[in-house]
Amino acid sequence: MKVLFITQVVDRRHENLGAIHGWIAALAREVEHVHVIALGTGDTDLPPNASLYSLGKDQDNGKLRQMQIFQSTVARLVLRRQVDVFFPHMVPLYAMLVAPYRLLFSIPSVMWYAHNTADLKLKLANLCVDRFVTVSKDSFPLGLARCDVVGHGIETDVFAPAIRRPDGKTRFLSLGRICARKDQDTLVSAADILVNRLGRRDVEFVIAGGPLVAEDHAYLKRLRTRVRESDLDGTVSFPGSIPHSEAVHQVQACDFFVNMHAEGGLGKAVLEAMSCGKPAFVSTPTYYDRFPAYGQRFLFAPQNYEELAQKMAAALEMPAEEREGVSRDLREWVVEEHDVRRQMSRIAAVLRAVTGGK
Repeated sequence: MKVLFITQVVDRRHENLGAIHGWIAALAREVEHVHVIALGTGDTDLPPNASLYSLGKDQDNGKLRQMQIFQSTVARLVLRRQVDVFFPHMVPLYAMLVAPYRLLFSIPSVMWYAHNTADLKLKLANLCVDRFVTVSKDSFPLGLARCDVVGHGIETDVFAPAIRRPDGKTRFLSLGRICARKDQDTLVSAADILVNRLGRRDVEFVIAGGPLVAEDHAYLKRLRTRVRESDLDGTVSFPGSIPHSEAVHQVQACDFFVNMHAEGGLGKAVLEAMSCGKPAFVSTPTYYDRFPAYGQRFLFAPQNYEELAQKMAAALEMPAEEREGVSRDLREWVVEEHDVRRQMSRIAAVLRAVTGGK
């Protein structure tokens, strides 16, 4: 089976999309060949049966030129019978762009989509694909009638437990884009309560990640001002953007992970942290569906920094043996349900099904 994978960026160092590199490598083990069209590329090391085609966005190609390259590349591959199935990733427009080839050449299309809102573009893409694949039952907004739940693609061999050298302080880590939607403000408020009201001076907070647009930069500036005004300069740090290939070191160096995003579904960063054996404070119940008792310890209501601070304080008192049990269970769950090789095996099965078993 020959697959045409369409995505945004292939670069294992990319802060937000670096994991896609591992997805392609894992999919290549399951199929005859993976052709990959991306807007731009960076640091790559793909297997021989994976071919990469860049539209040159990272080389300042305009949208018209990108479209010309896209259409000529797809047409060439289709006419040479190098495509048995289309696999657009996340962006509904990609599914719409290959829809004419799907109709004219009877090439099926399976789209990856993981978000809890359905805009007009997704509804249009729904007319252009044969099936969807997604992370979890609450990661796809159009219902599961035409969608398969396949788990996330976590490189569990990379994101694995490691011995953390104690430095006298318990570290809470948040990792991801700095923006209002990710709500790092709630973590700063919880840190303020934990340190200044509850008197815990044995903690530190690392808010890793960078802003992307002007609004994000303004939001980061407000966060830094709040930290300074709350006398948390020595407790809360902002190390900036972290390449995905180096994120594992940040995760392995923390004691607890914190994610304030509350729009549902399972996020890559949280699962990578759990794969490293790190308990995660989250506002999405799906993470702890299998472990309700752990959910009582680590789930907090969206934007409820009081509850988050109180649960952080309680976690600081957890016996070491109990912490180890939580870490072990979370790691085993991620390996079982979200390892990238298992995910791509499930996706390959869906791709084969829509092609009639090729």
